[in-house]
Amino acid sequence: MKTLIRNGLVLLRDGSGWRCEKSDVLIDETRIASVAPSLAAEGASVIDAAGKLVMPGLINAHTHAYMTIHRNYADDLAFFDWLDKVQRVEDGMTEEDIYWSTLLGVIEMLKTGTTCFVDMTIKSAQEKTGPRSAAAGAVLASGIRAVISRGLAGVSDSEESIMKFGQTVREMDLFAGESRLQFMHGPHAPYSCMADYLQKLTRSCKERGIGQTIHLSESRAEMDSMEKEKGATPIQYVDAQGVFDVPVIAAHCVYATDDDIRLMAAKRVSVAINPKSNMKLGNGFAPVRKFLDAGVNVCLGTDGCGSNNCLNMFQEMNAAALVYKGAARQAQCVGAADVLNMATVNGAKAIGRAGELGELRAGALADLILIDLNVPQFIPANNVISGLVYSSNGSEVDTVIVDGRVLMRGRRLTTIDEEEVYRECRAITERLHMAQTEKI
Repeated sequence: MKTLIRNGLVLLRDGSGWRCEKSDVLIDETRIASVAPSLAAEGASVIDAAGKLVMPGLINAHTHAYMTIHRNYADDLAFFDWLDKVQRVEDGMTEEDIYWSTLLGVIEMLKTGTTCFVDMTIKSAQEKTGPRSAAAGAVLASGIRAVISRGLAGVSDSEESIMKFGQTVREMDLFAGESRLQFMHGPHAPYSCMADYLQKLTRSCKERGIGQTIHLSESRAEMDSMEKEKGATPIQYVDAQGVFDVPVIAAHCVYATDDDIRLMAAKRVSVAINPKSNMKLGNGFAPVRKFLDAGVNVCLGTDGCGSNNCLNMFQEMNAAALVYKGAARQAQCVGAADVLNMATVNGAKAIGRAGELGELRAGALADLILIDLNVPQFIPANNVISGLVYSSNGSEVDTVIVDGRVLMRGRRLTTIDEEEVYRECRAITERLHMAQTEKI
């Protein structure tokens, strides 16, 4: 099947950076066949993009999509108090709960232009054909693209850790070959994973040819406890266990030291910054300018709804472009183009899909979005790239295409029954929160 997107303003990227050109985009099955003016394709389905910007779909490099049920629930708490409160609710979540709550997150992400997300979830799907197969099932049902990891903690030889590891690799085997699904291991954090467990997960990554994602140096308390207990920063500690010997997405890294940054640059670690989550939990501001200057691949994530309240990457881009300037008291600290890179090409690089995702060019996967430019926040269109970062709020996303398939058109989703998802998630939240109330 071919789709021809005509008459649009297309956001392109080359060695000199981003630029906009009037062009057409031809999609053949799952990939972009051509980007050029005045294309024609007999029998193609045509989308008129007049008045719209055609751009790469955004990549959310760190989130917990199932945490939609925590939206507006555990607000204004210190980090570890917040973590304790949400984990108590999560203890009661079933695989089907994960499915519905993840699907709710997918709705929000699609409606705000995210076409791929890196997820750390809490349960692994154990049946591929089951109607409610946790996060993987939600990805397949919705049509979005994702990299799924299960958050793992403990020691390698405990009964619970062995069971969860087995469930995780079973899920990877069950869904092997699904084009829109990748997997990583997800050691939760150095304070929740013992050295032997980190080593075991890294060995498994090498055997399977996959990477891993981990929370690192997120809070001051984490830094202090790791220094006291291990005599090292969290980043130095996990490197000593071999974690950085495979591709890694390190989430947060708010307190990364200069030595940490040099280490991550040398080991080619990607850092997923989460400015809104870090601000909300009072954890501070990552040293983004230092990361960029050192050549670290910096990508952008929302974190989960428990610590951000939304999964809107346009809001996250805006926050990233502003807060680091304020923290550094330097208007040139992070520019609009830097942030757009973080949300697109850098995210693609972090998941091993550089050249395939995050940009529009012949041969790339057809993951793209259409932005309505005929809205007040884009008028006048003095600088479209600045507008995407400083003016957009996500409501401008009109059409979403993933893997060549139209998932949203005219802001109407084509693969998800929104009302059914809302109904199920309200019932799940009521049941789980009631259970917590009964324990008090």
